Amino acid sequence: MNRKLGTFIILLVLGAAAAPLAADIRFELGFGWTLVGPAMNASYRNQFAPPLTVGPTVTVPPDRYIDSSAGQTVRFKGKTTYGMNGFFNVLFTENIGLQVLADYHRPGLGGSNDPYNVEMQFLAFEPETYARDIDWPNSAGNLTETTFSLNALARFHVADNLSLSVSAGPSAFHFEGKAGYIGYTYFDLAFVDGQYRLTGGTFQMVASFGPQTKYGMNAGVEAAYEAFRHIILAFDVRWYGAPKSDLQMHIVEDDVITKPLDEIETTIGLGALRVNPSYFRAGLAIRFVF
Repeated sequence: MNRKLGTFIILLVLGAAAAPLAADIRFELGFGWTLVGPAMNASYRNQFAPPLTVGPTVTVPPDRYIDSSAGQTVRFKGKTTYGMNGFFNVLFTENIGLQVLADYHRPGLGGSNDPYNVEMQFLAFEPETYARDIDWPNSAGNLTETTFSLNALARFHVADNLSLSVSAGPSAFHFEGKAGYIGYTYFDLAFVDGQYRLTGGTFQMVASFGPQTKYGMNAGVEAAYEAFRHIILAFDVRWYGAPKSDLQMHIVEDDVITKPLDEIETTIGLGALRVNPSYFRAGLAIRFVF
């Protein structure tokens, strides 16, 4: 009986001690709109030997291929874009708390490119050379990114309705994308009406990369104004940093591409694109206190 009474008294004391702390806990739920500046800035060197297919009418000699080369440097730079975010704050005291933060954005990829150079040397009645510099379009594509963060939060009141906050912590970056254009050229040699005829084609291809998840960190500052009771308007700036990743690219299917994709990837030795998931953002948000 004495043991039960003692246990009850201890629980009663603990509950009384925890009550003031629980009374100080405050929750905030909000969402916002962001202007995002991605750090993505990469280039890819595409260099290979275009294949030559000799038609069945070319019988003597059977191999007319001498040499070939194609090369280009394709650049991919992230464009400033809009995004969105949501967050949940738990304040244990008036100044200290935790923040769960989620961001989503999908910046476009661009970049100007040098001409695509292609050359083929083949044997007709005598050695001949085909060489062209093809004007190449600007890059296009997108980088889809979702980031989750868990931050320590510190808040300082500078006026009755105005506060400043700083927060920082680890972040998980999940990203993937598509980017173009990667070049591919093929040639066909046939003997028609007593003449050798060289034909072929060049594809401007889109490549996909990812998905991938990387871990990094974020840090930011916020100015908040209590516009109404339990409704706060805020402006913040924040940097997200994560290590770069080399992601293997794969050609995206397209009805225009008439050659097998695995054959193309093998021929050009399609490699990896170095992707930087880091970014800077500025945001406007509304949050509700309860």
